[in-house]
Amino acid sequence: MLKEAVLRTGCLDAVTSVSGGGSLSAEVLAERLLLVIYAYGTNTGIKAVASAGHGHTEDELRYVRRRYLSAEAARAIAVNIANATFAARSTDLWGQGSTAVASDSTHVRAYDQNLFTEWHSRYGGRGVLIYWHVEKKSLAIHSQLINCTASEVAAMVEGAMQHGTTMDVEANYTAGPAAPAGCRAGRGRRPDSASRGC
Repeated sequence: MLKEAVLRTGCLDAVTSVSGGGSLSAEVLAERLLLVIYAYGTNTGIKAVASAGHGHTEDELRYVRRRYLSAEAARAIAVNIANATFAARSTDLWGQGSTAVASDSTHVRAYDQNLFTEWHSRYGGRGVLIYWHVEKKSLAIHSQLINCTASEVAAMVEGAMQHGTTMDVEANYTAGPAAPAGCRAGRGRRPDSASRGC
């Protein structure tokens, strides 16, 4: 699925070296980037992915990770995929484009050795919080790692205003701590429900 998304959207074209230049061919760079993204996205790790017999060593994959895959590059890849999805949608099948998103945080359990791991009293365990903005057709337009003690209101506003996609967000539906009084959308409800938006 990842390879198909890369082939259809050309999202890896946005990736450039953090130091400028670069001597890798586009094909080799794309293959190594796919392997590194797979390693991190599936939590398999670079060492395990490097042992798969595809011809790229662990050192080569780590080099590509350090030199090419920055937080900005990952965000650009995600934005390109989201924009390509919006452009490819058939209105006959999916209906008119949405202008509303639903947002909420997800607690993801993580090991103590992870530098970002924090204790969260509401969820009763260690982990990290990811704050999501999801368009009503189930496409994430923005996600961010937030501190367990951070205000979700700031994350909600940032994601709705600075998501970077071509979507024109006019309404944001949320529940829990980020929802101002009188503006709750109830857990699990979709942006197209009868709830009031924020």
